Amino acid sequence: MPRKEPALKLERSPLAFVLSQVRFPAVLKMEDRVPDIQEALRKQDFPRYNKEDIQQVTFSGNELKAERDKRWVFVSRSRHEAVILSSNFVVYETSDYDVFETFTERFSPVLKLIADATTTEFVEQLGLRYVDLIRPTENKAACEFLRENVRGLSQEDLGASSLRNQFSTQAHTEQGDLFVRSFENTGPNMVPPDLVSTHLRFKTNPDDLKDELYRILDIDHISKGEFDFHPEDLIQKLWDLHEFSSKAFEAAVTEEAIEFWKREA
Repeated sequence: MPRKEPALKLERSPLAFVLSQVRFPAVLKMEDRVPDIQEALRKQDFPRYNKEDIQQVTFSGNELKAERDKRWVFVSRSRHEAVILSSNFVVYETSDYDVFETFTERFSPVLKLIADATTTEFVEQLGLRYVDLIRPTENKAACEFLRENVRGLSQEDLGASSLRNQFSTQAHTEQGDLFVRSFENTGPNMVPPDLVSTHLRFKTNPDDLKDELYRILDIDHISKGEFDFHPEDLIQKLWDLHEFSSKAFEAAVTEEAIEFWKREA
């Protein structure tokens, strides 16, 4: 898809993790199809394989239900990319993001493979998520890379001995629901809590964050509905989600931050 705006290339990009999830009606015989899927993904440079038991929590009426399920994980040799498959979703995730064209070029054949292997007719939900790790520099705190309305309060404002700021907003776009979250943290858990089970190797060594107060910027754009499981159309919808996610990033960080991240390290 032609871009409406040039790609924002950041030499010191804070981007740590990107994923897209496609949800579809459950395929109860998915496990029977996994051997053929695994063989095809090996040829697409996802040679590492693991099967995991998971618990999914769902609402049925007013009742909360916990159900056991399986998922199959296919990881690249470098451990910077992974495909995660369950009976009702497929995820592509990477910690080595370049530009969105590259991301979709890698995800597109995965979608075609799943569409062909399962003969699934339609998709119920499509999401795109970006997680930025914003670290302090010698003369600038991590929060100073964010605009004032995202930063939160300061210790001086409150007369507090310590604090941790969190920011959250939800917006409805023409494509779906856009969530922008940010929180301060220290220590090696450098991704949002629901992503701690990621199978990827990050470019930043988590041990380097032990004594550092950093900021996570988490942008999640989700489209719900009923969309035909045509990979080309789904990629187009991902481009539409990406457009708003890019706007959210530029709305959350300062112009000075973008100029700083553009410079060579």
